[in-house]
Amino acid sequence: MSGWSELPPEIIHMISLRIDNRFDLIHFRSVCSWWRSCSIQTFPPIPSLRCPLPPDAGGCGDDCHILRSRVYLVTSLSHDPPRFWMFKLQEEENGSLALKSLLNRRTSSQRGVSYPSLLIDLLDSQVTELVQEHVACYTNWWDGDPYKREQPIGFMRLDGENKEFMVLGRLSFQGLGMYRSVEDRWTEIETTSGPFPDGITSFNGQFYVIDTVGVTKVVNPTLELNSFQQSKTCDKTRRRWFVKAEDKLLLVEMCTDNLEEYRRPHLLAEKGWFKVSELNEERNDWIQKEDAGDRILFLDNNCSFSCFPNQLPGFRPNSVIFKDIFGHYGPQVFEFGFQGFRSIGEIPEYCLFFPSPSWISNVYYVLGHETHDVLSD
Repeated sequence: MSGWSELPPEIIHMISLRIDNRFDLIHFRSVCSWWRSCSIQTFPPIPSLRCPLPPDAGGCGDDCHILRSRVYLVTSLSHDPPRFWMFKLQEEENGSLALKSLLNRRTSSQRGVSYPSLLIDLLDSQVTELVQEHVACYTNWWDGDPYKREQPIGFMRLDGENKEFMVLGRLSFQGLGMYRSVEDRWTEIETTSGPFPDGITSFNGQFYVIDTVGVTKVVNPTLELNSFQQSKTCDKTRRRWFVKAEDKLLLVEMCTDNLEEYRRPHLLAEKGWFKVSELNEERNDWIQKEDAGDRILFLDNNCSFSCFPNQLPGFRPNSVIFKDIFGHYGPQVFEFGFQGFRSIGEIPEYCLFFPSPSWISNVYYVLGHETHDVLSD
């Protein structure tokens, strides 16, 4: 074999089957005509992973499944300098897609619209996956009426073919429960009720959960549970998020001097701040850092991630971008070294990203024989 262009067809086909990102598949098929002819033609629909809860008397949770969303960065190479936009694609229970703007829970499917495709010219654009989020979705009941409920979970793949997985969450249980697909059942790890989790994630083969009083619980795949508290505790923390940053796990905390400042939106925006700590696995402790280490931290509903400024030119390093927890101000920004939060609208370069820049306003999806603007329909 003289080079990559002469790989055997069965090898190329096998690789294409293992690509779990539709944009990566398009890039893969675009390498050369030989690769395109040997690989799968379209990205196969991915049905949601099911993890039915033990049903109660009302049938709550027997339809529990995992919703996965991916955050993408689109770079327009036809502009000088290049322009950028971030968005989410959520994989629905039936394998279809729904568009989600970053820092916004609403999807195109919730508005009664099918969403078969984004029309993006990949000859002039680069699409990069930044992060994936997983939530558990199941039916719950309130006053005799069913409604869909989404809950944050920790999610872990167990094989390269994306068939076996583990889930950790507090869903219909009093405490934490773990689902392992190979056993097709949930196991309660804690049977007593405690503070509800502020954050939950998987990292380096273990699950991490932190509650509203700052206790971190570590659960490994064998169901062994350990817990610890930060050696330097802080009574000013009001909310917590986990953020994966390369090979590190960060704990991001929103703080105020007192509860009154947290409960009043205008005082929170004026006097709130964030602090960042890094997990030390050997010591089972969170080590506080001076700032975000030149990173830009994004805190979304069930999905938080970090980027460096060279990935997002125009974004300011050592900053936190997050959704206003009270829904009064829209997306907000905190910059280390400054007190208080600012609205995205106060920073001109950030306005280009939320909800969408003007250059991408002609992104459409097709419904029947009609064409609709996916961002304003």
